[in-house]
Amino acid sequence: MSNRNKQDFFRGDVYDLIELQQLLAGPHKIIFKGTSPYQNVLLIETMNIRLYQNNQLKWNSMDERIYHEALVHPSMSLSERHDRILIIGDESGFALREVLKYPCINHVSLVPLSPETLLASKNTPEVIQLNDGSFSDKRVQISNSNIYDFLMTEEQKFDVIIAILPYPETEEQSLFFTQEFFLQLSNQLTDSGLMVCTSSSPKDTPLEYWSISKTLESVHFYNLNYHVNVPWFGDCGFHLAGKKPLRWSEEKKIDVPNRSLPDNLKPWFTFSEQIMSFKKKAIVNSLASLSLHKLSSSSEAATPPAEQEADVVPEELKELQHLLSNPHRILYEGGKEGDHVLVLETTDVRLYLDKQLQFSSLDEEIYHEALVHPALSMLQKRDRILIAGGGDGFAIREVLKYHDVKHIDLVDLDPLMLEMASNIPAVVSLNKSALHDERVSIHQQDIQVFQRNQKDLYDVIIVDLPDPGDEILSSLYTVEFFKELSNLLTEDGILVCQSHSPEYAPLVYWSIGLTLKGTGMHVQSYHINVPSFGDWGFHLAAKKPLAVDDIKLSIPNTTTLPEDLSTLFVFSPMVQSVLEEAQINKLSNLKLHEFYRKELTQ
Repeated sequence: MSNRNKQDFFRGDVYDLIELQQLLAGPHKIIFKGTSPYQNVLLIETMNIRLYQNNQLKWNSMDERIYHEALVHPSMSLSERHDRILIIGDESGFALREVLKYPCINHVSLVPLSPETLLASKNTPEVIQLNDGSFSDKRVQISNSNIYDFLMTEEQKFDVIIAILPYPETEEQSLFFTQEFFLQLSNQLTDSGLMVCTSSSPKDTPLEYWSISKTLESVHFYNLNYHVNVPWFGDCGFHLAGKKPLRWSEEKKIDVPNRSLPDNLKPWFTFSEQIMSFKKKAIVNSLASLSLHKLSSSSEAATPPAEQEADVVPEELKELQHLLSNPHRILYEGGKEGDHVLVLETTDVRLYLDKQLQFSSLDEEIYHEALVHPALSMLQKRDRILIAGGGDGFAIREVLKYHDVKHIDLVDLDPLMLEMASNIPAVVSLNKSALHDERVSIHQQDIQVFQRNQKDLYDVIIVDLPDPGDEILSSLYTVEFFKELSNLLTEDGILVCQSHSPEYAPLVYWSIGLTLKGTGMHVQSYHINVPSFGDWGFHLAAKKPLAVDDIKLSIPNTTTLPEDLSTLFVFSPMVQSVLEEAQINKLSNLKLHEFYRKELTQ
């Protein structure tokens, strides 16, 4: 592999870079920093504060600024006046913090939807620090009325309304997105006023998203729709609405201080053809026809409606339980059923390679358990294991849970990674000293050189290499490379390959699977939600057909995987639809890095 010694080199999702810049601008500690011939390595520790309402994550300090800056500044920038502002929701004061950056504001009315969240935010010093003490500003008036009473009695109109509404997952929440409610908000706007409304995810629930847009249009709002990726939450949708036509030009700039906004916001206002295709199916949500909360299952839900939980996503609850089982500090807990609030502080150790996030200690177990255990649980014999990449030692940690494993070869090119994983206490603690186990042989070597000189066969080969962000890395995901690896598999052996996100880079994901099939191996594909990265995918490959209908974990000490692993092998129709566009990646026709760059810059 070639020399990567470039101080400003960056590969991967631009939101990794935005998130990293935010972390470095806030309280943090650099644990390890260095440059190898192959990449820049940065290991940092931050305090992660998160608020849960009724066991659902509402925000976390890692990326709340990305969300709230995206929510507030397009509307404030387009608005002609900023004299009077109405904010609905925002009990944590983050949208308020952004609004108060505009000096010409004279009055802000804030109407909370969750009294307990407001109480938590006012009484938790860490949250007050995050919102810059915005509730104490003399221009802010917090209403004691519910939103319906407020709209009935408020006599003065507003220049900007910022509506942070709960996602319409239930019938009650769907009421906030009706014609009637939007008409009430319209009546509270000045003639030149502008409203921004939070929405469903255009990627996850596009039919909901466009139905909210259509409902706004039905009360004579002009709409401007946009979306932004928030790392911990995925693609988040918004609607700008006004009584006059709205337009966002490439020349438009945000001229107040911010940490996350790109110079050009124009890409936020564009959508893929696939997402746009749902627009024609959109419906108007009204009190007479309240149906918005029923639409998520007909958009892109991966599980049948009967299996979905209306209030708490199982992955979110699992993530919360995972955090509570590890070191943490509860900053606030209170409220009753229906409005229970928990503010949690955890320590997060994060590794960036070339400014691309590689792991977060908050959820790396989810990724590594999913990488290792499906393959190893399917085998009766697992004497010898080869790990390509994985120099952080986390995959080894999971493999070592199987006491019948006799030998592990770890092959990683970067000596700096191996040094960090072997000797930096924060990482050694996380990987449980995996690299020091007597069963582990470490090879600081190019995997392509190693495999050409290797004669012994392996029961499992784990490919945990960096994403194919350039030609060099793309060459490690070719049919030729996988064919050589397959020659090192026993007849009953299994290869598993990390394959990026089937949600955010489906063409990359399916092309890796198709390339594995191009070797003649049988392939099974699966995925799991890793909050730091979103939906993440893997492929199993073997010389014999793989039965995945009833895979059971064969060891007890995993914390994040379902008991029945076969549930990981189910994909939504939208993700599956990209499979037909996939292409085999060959040395003579490297395509994967091109797909990668295209999908991660959309």
